[in-house]
Amino acid sequence: MPLEMQTALSALSGVGPKRAAALADRGIATVGDLLFNLPLHYQDWRARTPLAELKPATSAVVEGRLVELKERPMRGLRWRRMATGWLEGPGGERVRVVWFNLPAYMKGRMPGGERVVMHGRVNVASDGGLEIVHPEVYPLDSGEPPAVRPVYGLPSEIGQRVYAGLVTQALAALGGRIGGAMPAALRAQAGVMPLGEALRMLHQPPAGAEPAKLEAGDSAAHYALAFDEMFAFQLAMGIDRMRAARRTGARMDAPASLTARLLAALPFTPTRAQLRAIDEIGAGLARAHPMNRLLMGDVGSGKTLVALWAALRAAESGWQVAMMAPTELLAEQHYRSFTALCGALGMPAALLLGKTPPAERARTLRLLAAGAIPLVFGTHALIQEGVALKRLGLAVIDEQHRFGVFDRARLKALGPSAHVLLMTATPIPRSLALTLLANLDISALDELPPGRTPVVTEIFPETQIAKVDAIVRAELEAGRRAYYIVPLIEGAEDGDERLSVAATARRLGEGPLCGFKIGTLHGRMRPAEKERAMRGFRDGALEVLVSTTVVEVGIDVPEASAIVVIAAERYGLAQLHQLRGRVGRGAAASRCCLVVSREDDARAHTRLGVMVRATSGAEVARADLELRGPGDLLGARQSGALPLRFAGFIRDGRLIEQARALAEIWLKRDPPLELPESAGARVALLRMLDFGFSLGDIG
Repeated sequence: MPLEMQTALSALSGVGPKRAAALADRGIATVGDLLFNLPLHYQDWRARTPLAELKPATSAVVEGRLVELKERPMRGLRWRRMATGWLEGPGGERVRVVWFNLPAYMKGRMPGGERVVMHGRVNVASDGGLEIVHPEVYPLDSGEPPAVRPVYGLPSEIGQRVYAGLVTQALAALGGRIGGAMPAALRAQAGVMPLGEALRMLHQPPAGAEPAKLEAGDSAAHYALAFDEMFAFQLAMGIDRMRAARRTGARMDAPASLTARLLAALPFTPTRAQLRAIDEIGAGLARAHPMNRLLMGDVGSGKTLVALWAALRAAESGWQVAMMAPTELLAEQHYRSFTALCGALGMPAALLLGKTPPAERARTLRLLAAGAIPLVFGTHALIQEGVALKRLGLAVIDEQHRFGVFDRARLKALGPSAHVLLMTATPIPRSLALTLLANLDISALDELPPGRTPVVTEIFPETQIAKVDAIVRAELEAGRRAYYIVPLIEGAEDGDERLSVAATARRLGEGPLCGFKIGTLHGRMRPAEKERAMRGFRDGALEVLVSTTVVEVGIDVPEASAIVVIAAERYGLAQLHQLRGRVGRGAAASRCCLVVSREDDARAHTRLGVMVRATSGAEVARADLELRGPGDLLGARQSGALPLRFAGFIRDGRLIEQARALAEIWLKRDPPLELPESAGARVALLRMLDFGFSLGDIG
């Protein structure tokens, strides 16, 4: 049977049950998975370092003759073979080489006395001399090694040579039968190399390849992968647009009595952006087809008011509304906001959480199923078994990127004709959103309510951390609260304990913030523990919260006036802007201190300087797009929400526009994708469905 991209890996020579299971654990189960698992790094074997110029703590490619090889079982681990020897240069210079666990390809075939090329890590040996530890060896008697060698991220059971051999086997067996989503005619029109050629170039780089460009994803081959994937994505979008045009939505055109009373009774004047978004959403809800709208806006721009207006508009038109938030605190916040703003209007609402008592939950479910409760706020509890709404007309999903693809689909399934309103505070350039997310209507809140003081952002080197701590202490002594954001849960993750939650909390509690109540928050805590920490900070039981970025979404704490981001160079601008949005929500002036690591480079300083100058999400998004390009921005922002593996290879937004134009051309020619030339597109779309892709995943 000929090999195909969908063929199981076990069909390849050398893949037994153990190797197949190890690779499957990494998501590599088919020949296609094998080939699309691209190298993480590339080694340049052309640049040879003379033995006399070796330096410790570096990796090097060296050439010489292997002499005085010895092999023996390791003490206490007799099943492992240790080998030592010397690499001798042409002038008699030598360096020790050692393998603590002899690779399988060398057992019984040690190239003693032969001229070899090696690649390995140079360390200082116990006697003070240099040694190369566990080098990769190529005997020169059989020819030169590959000029540029790929290095893969692999499970321990699979060696680099084994994996490269499997790739070679697959490429040889498939030949020219590696097809992509794009029909050949469109591929030629776009000037994009065939997918098989691109994969061969990435797995078996030619002699003239530039390793740095390959590692950066900056090659014609990477462009081909990104283009093919974006073409398939735009096909999916186009098909969804055609289907949406045939769907009937929950039309909401009843007299706007309650929503008019809501706006009239507000204790503040809505911004022009809020009123514009309300008009756009109102028009969408009144249409005969389901609305799919993304509401973008900074933290504090008033998205909640707009969403509650939409919920009330649906309810006064006789439909039910479900609003889902990623945390119980945020769901409670929305419920309280609705009660405060709309309680006098006589519109009942319910709150459904994981901790809701069984009797109360059962009563709420009965009333929802009967249509007696028009609005329900909640978390994942809204999509648990047993939840049914009689007439769901609007699903609102806050911070929607925090939910899995199937979570969003399950909420939408509660009402097939329901409108969908997605909310996000993640900055994304409007131009990119309109190009990529063409199936979504977009409303942007691009102004803040009057009276809000912009957060002052400053950059500090880590040598000035004492100054930063003093700033925070002054805020705490004035009765306010503060966040410290660190990149690690435990220092062992990269050897620097200073960057961990526990170490930072301990340093602050024992030193500069002694006497203040300090709590911690991170992703490995149980949900109940995280909720307890956030509640404690919100209610004042904690004055300082040391956290990883899990604090991005969640609590509204007007008393928080300072946020410190340690190792700020590790974060994207959009993420830093969201973190900065945790403060500046009260009357007091607020500060964001970005602490930069000592080893940080000038480019990162330039990038972080944007945060000092830019105060709005739109400004940050524009700068992010210019600095990183659309691919990196999408990769970081979506983080798995879209079925795009190669978005990071997109350097220019024109790729997205061109892929969309070609997808529209092809859908006009073959709307059901039934032509033989559409076979690759059908396979690509099925793969997206396997990811749980749907329009609600976008934004």
